[in-house]
Amino acid sequence: MLMSSTLASLSAAEKQDHPEWYATRWLSGGPEPSPIGSVDADDPVDAADPVDAAGPGIALVAEPGHVNSFLVVGSRRAVLFDTGMGIRPMLPTLDRLTSLPFTVVNSHDHFDHRGGNHELSEHAEDIAVHPAASHGHHAAPADFYPGYRRAAARAAALFDQFAALDRQGPFTLTPDQFPRPLPELDTWRIPAVPPTRLLLDGETIDLGDRTLTVLHTPGHSPDSICLWDPETRTLLSGDTVLSAAYWAHQPGADVAAFAHTLRRLDQLGARRVLVAHNLRAELDGDAVHRAALAMTEVAEGRTRPTPDTDLLGRGVRRHDLAGVTIFTAPGEQPR
Repeated sequence: MLMSSTLASLSAAEKQDHPEWYATRWLSGGPEPSPIGSVDADDPVDAADPVDAAGPGIALVAEPGHVNSFLVVGSRRAVLFDTGMGIRPMLPTLDRLTSLPFTVVNSHDHFDHRGGNHELSEHAEDIAVHPAASHGHHAAPADFYPGYRRAAARAAALFDQFAALDRQGPFTLTPDQFPRPLPELDTWRIPAVPPTRLLLDGETIDLGDRTLTVLHTPGHSPDSICLWDPETRTLLSGDTVLSAAYWAHQPGADVAAFAHTLRRLDQLGARRVLVAHNLRAELDGDAVHRAALAMTEVAEGRTRPTPDTDLLGRGVRRHDLAGVTIFTAPGEQPR
């Protein structure tokens, strides 16, 4: 999934390197929040930079308009939840946020959530996934890249329309939400990177002074997982809870399993949900409840969907329920 990507004309230098690709900020705990902004991939890391201060926290590492990754920092180690598109190097950004050893946890085996695995595999302690993905994580096929360009162009047009309306009065957009122009993508590839660790439902990840719980959350994909931080009642949701349309129409998606997953997550009583897509990286805990109700309505056949297309141009059945949008496959019948 993706939200948007501004396909502005780039200079030759910008095509070679777009340094302001990532927008980062601390969400809770840890160092004093750094200003919302961008990280220059070529700027050397300063050991005295206050963003390296010790202490637990969660940092948003966003590729605005594409995908949000999250770095959860404890007193002894860290977890990077998803590695994004892999379009620009992420390691310099992570070095600014922590000097602790870290494990990569992929929320699921979709290219936009593991594009940076190749870069980070030599630096991370592990690349961890659910067992359902243990035989996946193949290289992206050749037709993925032109498809992504087309989707980005379509999303860019939608974002530009929204931004123009926003400038007329609401003024809701902030600088870190504006998508960055795509750099030259001719050499961009997402290679196969075999996982090195499997995570089971209920397993815990010890970061020192905080522990994350792994939750298997099938629905969007068979291998989807969320991470639960019981101390702060924060759910890191991947594509299982979103502030965008729920994609329950692609191969591997299961609407009935999705509804069951969301009802299970609703029982956690989350205060905050950190999501992988769209302009809002943080949602209130009630977003899980709203999604659970909506997905259950779809699974039980109590909606009136309309024909639509996703950003890749594929036909879908669109279900709109009280602020929640769900895409299902054309002709799919509720179970």
